[in-house]
Amino acid sequence: MGEEKRAFDEWLEPYTCDDPYWKVPARYMDPSRLDKIYDKIERFEQLYPKWSNDLKSGFPTYYCVLCVTKDASADDLKKAYEQKKKCSVYPSEVIDRAYDALSTEKKRSTYNIVLRLFLKISQSLTPNIKREMIDDHDDWLKEEKEYATWEYILEKRGAWLELFHRGAPIFYDVLDVDEDIEVLAVKSSAEIERMSSLELEIRKILENPQLRFEYDYMLDFIINEALDDYELEEIEDKRALWTGKDDLYLLLLERFDDLKRYEKIKHEHEDWEKYTGDKTFYDVLNIDAASIPDAKREAENILRGAYRDKERTPEVNLAYSILKNCQLRDDYNWLLKNREWVSVLHEFDMEYDDYAELKAAIEIADAH
Repeated sequence: MGEEKRAFDEWLEPYTCDDPYWKVPARYMDPSRLDKIYDKIERFEQLYPKWSNDLKSGFPTYYCVLCVTKDASADDLKKAYEQKKKCSVYPSEVIDRAYDALSTEKKRSTYNIVLRLFLKISQSLTPNIKREMIDDHDDWLKEEKEYATWEYILEKRGAWLELFHRGAPIFYDVLDVDEDIEVLAVKSSAEIERMSSLELEIRKILENPQLRFEYDYMLDFIINEALDDYELEEIEDKRALWTGKDDLYLLLLERFDDLKRYEKIKHEHEDWEKYTGDKTFYDVLNIDAASIPDAKREAENILRGAYRDKERTPEVNLAYSILKNCQLRDDYNWLLKNREWVSVLHEFDMEYDDYAELKAAIEIADAH
């Protein structure tokens, strides 16, 4: 199993699973023979009316909603609940009910009884109703897997989405091959030597079965579900603007994480903006940035000494609070080094901006 496939499977594992506890028997039984069962489940429905309704609506069992087993520990349940609240197609109230029903031994035991009663009562349903319930149940499982897959692509393959929305040629067009081709043609060493860096990088992606699956999934979702015809036409109109800009294509492919990091820092620390140009937090404390050692204790001593001799103005307090924190200091130092080119890339418009300006900003950053 390749590294990419392993990472994908590990991501999907907490979000998608089978539902061995949900069953609709094919056998039919006359409702009159189930009077005692109906009486029992009605008593439980008075206490927990939503449990049976969720099952009748085709929702997976609460074990499947949270992707846990019947013997899941309290810690496992809590972790599963938090994951599903962040990423799931199931309604939030269903996830809440699932966690509540399984969170104590007493409730879990009661829920297991409801499951058994539901299994018996479902025998009295007509074939059409059973079929609808089974279809609804299967649809929930399918949609949950599709949703988790899409979230994985959003998280891990943002560069591909960015390129598509900016109108860059799709990978298959770059290599001039059909999307339906099963295996890329084997190239001779001479042909490979003539391929551009961009072609080589894209070929490497499409030759990886898992990465190709993810790319094809992304294309299918965007083209057939996410965007309307007008939006797709607008993107298509940008295609010609990419001629001769292989460097920009590679930049977004290889350095998209830098762009994400810039956007995250900019969003979380708006007050840093005025200290990333001619004046920095190091200037505020009269410290040479290069003098700060990597060792945490030594760095803290230098910063504390500089701060001790300063008047406690809001600006000085802000500078000290940022620089004394290792993680914040790393983000700030990264921003100082990369802000010029990544901010230009962030604002870069294929149609109106000067590409030479972007290349110059990158060269300046790389030189440092």
